[in-house]
Amino acid sequence: MSALPLPCAHAKDQKKMTNSATPTPPSKPRSALSALLRFFRLRSHSASFFNSTGLARSFRENRPVNKDGEPLPWLNYSLIRLLDERLRQTLRVFEYGSGYSTLYFAARTQSVTSVEHVPEWVQELQPYLPDNAMLATATPGPEYIQAPYAHEPFDLILVDGLDRVECVHAAIGALRPEGVIVLDDTHRPEYQRLLAPLREQGYKTLTLYGPKPTSIIEAQSTIIYRTENVLGL
Repeated sequence: MSALPLPCAHAKDQKKMTNSATPTPPSKPRSALSALLRFFRLRSHSASFFNSTGLARSFRENRPVNKDGEPLPWLNYSLIRLLDERLRQTLRVFEYGSGYSTLYFAARTQSVTSVEHVPEWVQELQPYLPDNAMLATATPGPEYIQAPYAHEPFDLILVDGLDRVECVHAAIGALRPEGVIVLDDTHRPEYQRLLAPLREQGYKTLTLYGPKPTSIIEAQSTIIYRTENVLGL
């Protein structure tokens, strides 16, 4: 037997409460006190997203770290969790832009090579780099964009620095056959316009959403890959 439709008054009240064009079953709104207690539980419970991801600690320390203080890339948490699961010690990574992501990849892959256009930042970061991380400086423009070509092809290239559209095109030629590109901030219109032609060329795209460390604003990152790829997508 099919369910009886909700009375019109209920549907009307629910639509008013949710601002939804689709009628949904009514619920009992929380009291202001209950909502406030839930908010404090979000902050205090160890298993809440705010604490389990390290978002609370990253806010407090103003740096991208997990709950234990270990470095994270400044990417959204959905993508970070996918990388946590899929990265392997045999992979070689290149990144446009350096920082906490360099330390993150160095701890999980065979090697990470980064290019940076700010010499002062390179000097500041250099003492923290492990042996399997290499950081080079390049001037903005062709030298920066073509930096990965000075090395053997890579398994993963993170595009999170300057001239991202041009860097994605350069990265395609600097990948191994099963390599992938991670492009950050793809909510920006110029990056959306980049993705459509790539899909027409046979590339697949997977966009992940969520806040980044130190931020509560939803951001997007997109993985660009072929059917056979190192992340098993």
